[in-house]
Amino acid sequence: MSVLDWIAKWADYAPQKIAVADLESGAEFSYRELHLRANEMVHLLKEEYKEGDRVAVLLEHSIDLIALFSACQRLGLILVPLNYKLSTPEIFQQLKDCEPSLVIYSEFFSSPISLIKDSFETITLADFNHQVSKFIGQELILLNEIKEELPVFLFYTSGTTAEPKGVLYTNKMLFWNSLNTTMQLGISNQDTTLSILPPYHTSGWNIFVTPLLHNGGKILMLSKFDPDKILYFLQQHKVTLMMALPTILQMISKCEGFSKADFPHLRFIISGGESISKEIIELWRNEKLVDIRPGYGLTEAGPSITSLHQDFSISKPNSIGKPNFYVDLDIVDPKGNSLKCNQLGELRIKGEIVTPGYWNNSIATADKIKNSWFHTGDLAYRDEDGFYYLKGRIDDMYICGGENIFPQEIENVLNQHPAILRSLVIPMKDNVWGKKGIAFLETKQEITNEDILEFLKDKLARFKHPKEFLFFKDFPLTGFGKISRKDLKRMYQHQKQKSNY
Repeated sequence: MSVLDWIAKWADYAPQKIAVADLESGAEFSYRELHLRANEMVHLLKEEYKEGDRVAVLLEHSIDLIALFSACQRLGLILVPLNYKLSTPEIFQQLKDCEPSLVIYSEFFSSPISLIKDSFETITLADFNHQVSKFIGQELILLNEIKEELPVFLFYTSGTTAEPKGVLYTNKMLFWNSLNTTMQLGISNQDTTLSILPPYHTSGWNIFVTPLLHNGGKILMLSKFDPDKILYFLQQHKVTLMMALPTILQMISKCEGFSKADFPHLRFIISGGESISKEIIELWRNEKLVDIRPGYGLTEAGPSITSLHQDFSISKPNSIGKPNFYVDLDIVDPKGNSLKCNQLGELRIKGEIVTPGYWNNSIATADKIKNSWFHTGDLAYRDEDGFYYLKGRIDDMYICGGENIFPQEIENVLNQHPAILRSLVIPMKDNVWGKKGIAFLETKQEITNEDILEFLKDKLARFKHPKEFLFFKDFPLTGFGKISRKDLKRMYQHQKQKSNY
């Protein structure tokens, strides 16, 4: 038994303990049942596929998918969770890039598959499970040691570039990420998480799912996002840990039953993906006695890289915290020289949690990984107490009238306005200024441009003021729950075109 086969280990230590439960179907698998299901999949896959082959999936998160992860890990296959919310051409582009030996898909996503099945070997999840069922009761297969350097996942980043980039995620990264997460949050086999994030993102696996498998905890699966159900299950199943974006936390707090909800078992909510407001942190802490711990992560590293301890969530607003135990962080200038406290530069990361590179893309790998340091492209600084702060992407910084402007700095000020829930500042081309900042605002009540400009007057230099403001009741969101920049840009361009007629 491999030391990295955590499901097999817990099947031996605590075979009857529930490992995974599907809250929609009511299905539950103990660690032994999960171990045996993975073993049945190994029997099916081992004759046709070899180490290093890719198995792509168009599936929502489920017990079957966790068992498939285990089977792939044991055989040295690479699991490629595809974003089922992409268009068919985008999915096809990623499939062409990773060249999978097998594509397993849910019947819900049969439409894109019908257009690409002639190019790849495909099978529905139902047919796959039918084939797996033929091996029920077969002997346990004793495999070689799981290789720590071998990739277990291939995640495609959701960046704005035209070409997809597949990030290799190894067993070594899996282990050290779990160790960092466990040490920061004190995870044990008594913990239960509610998994609400999609499987095509590293957070859907590596914030809590794989760390809890490592620690023998319990994973509750909810594949369909529903804030009312989340609120109910958090209480009903005594959830102790959960990952949720600020957008999701805000939606839960708007549920009718939130005011009466009680979470005596919920130790932490981990938040990331975008900045979280002081208002949301105080709401959950003061009214629900639940601490939110912001953090920072990447598909290419971790994703558990930094964590802000709950004792500092108010006194260090907007901080992403300090690096986790087995991570090195540094901030450098464009020449790679380390910077001192309160000096702005590029954040870089070093440690066993860093990817070995991008799939089939040596140029991108060499551009990002230099002397064992992963260069994030994020602008950051470190204060005198060792807390880190993000200022946005290097690419997001824009020049307006000869001045460098950082959108996140403007957003932090805008979010202090009592009528504004959230803001996003996006640079757009401008014939006069070169680029101008457009502020997209999600508001609680009616507010005018003049109100905002008056509010900014004494808080932000005039040249940093956005040139235009657009107001929303609700921001458009991506499948991961982030604010969709692409949709906001599209709405802005559409509005401009209408005004020109």
